[in-house]
Amino acid sequence: MPRCSLFSLQRLMVFSLPWLLLGCATAPVPTSTEPDTRRFETPEYLAQKALPIVNASSVYARGGTGQGVSVALIDSGLNHSLPEFYGRVADPGYDFVRQQQGTVDIKGHGTQMAGILAANKNDQGIHGIAFNAQLIPMRFGDDKEPFYFDSEIAQAWNLAYAKGARIFSNSWANPIEANTNEVSIYERLMGDSLEVAKNLVAAGSVFVFSTGNEVKREPLAEPGLPALVPELEKGWIAVMALKSDGTAINLKSNYCGLAARWCIAVPGGDGGAGLLTTNKDGSYGPTAGTSPAAALVSGALAALQSRFPEMTPQQVRERLLSTANRTGIYADSEAYGRGLMDLDAASRR
Repeated sequence: MPRCSLFSLQRLMVFSLPWLLLGCATAPVPTSTEPDTRRFETPEYLAQKALPIVNASSVYARGGTGQGVSVALIDSGLNHSLPEFYGRVADPGYDFVRQQQGTVDIKGHGTQMAGILAANKNDQGIHGIAFNAQLIPMRFGDDKEPFYFDSEIAQAWNLAYAKGARIFSNSWANPIEANTNEVSIYERLMGDSLEVAKNLVAAGSVFVFSTGNEVKREPLAEPGLPALVPELEKGWIAVMALKSDGTAINLKSNYCGLAARWCIAVPGGDGGAGLLTTNKDGSYGPTAGTSPAAALVSGALAALQSRFPEMTPQQVRERLLSTANRTGIYADSEAYGRGLMDLDAASRR
């Protein structure tokens, strides 16, 4: 017990009773308002190297795990029978190659992106950045590149929206460099899908695209589209890829270029040392480039949406972009757009 002089006791009498009960030499201990992120930084979390770089544990500690949010996976399909996706599929989606409900994933790309986005937190392998989000998979393109499948893309976007998706993950882009002077290119590539994109953005949706893997200073066609169609910008994000440790652009990624205002930087892996994710056979393996980077941002939007359910998806998009880290190398907007995604800053009230 602290020892008190008579003088100190007399002085204490002027204070209220609650202060007397604290004792003579004690003081209130301040409590931290910072969330406890450590309980989320498990081996499963650390195995997905991108998650610590973007401070994902901070949004989890504040309640943002993707719960109740559906994301459209517009890709090569999904092997939804894997344990990593138990409970993670809101709707079986549609296979525009086989023209039937549900999808297969022969190529495996879609399943890899789904792992980055929403694989289960189950102490196995890795977990997705939004491990409680729901996926709506759409398969298009017959697993071929380039992606000249305009009608299928338009139908996939419309159908996913009808099934509840407001975030659209597109880990692909047509291999033509964005150019504001080439209106005919977009008319040829997006005869149907451009009108759908306009309608869905006007209705509040957000589209995420990879900038492409050609090591160019400009993004590919779709991620740069708002430069030609300004009304899309409020619902558009382009994503460039950093090395796994976030220190520089990776070996593949295109710059943000003309998409700088709506572009963000996240880890996308380095060659053979890519980001760990789910393979179509249930194993785990690396994937690298702007594709996993786009899936990571799509999942981040879902995590933030569950953190801020009162916000619209487009308000969440603006928060994600406006809170990005623009210090050091990330101040170069031509390369890194709005900067390095920071889910600690984005998830603060």
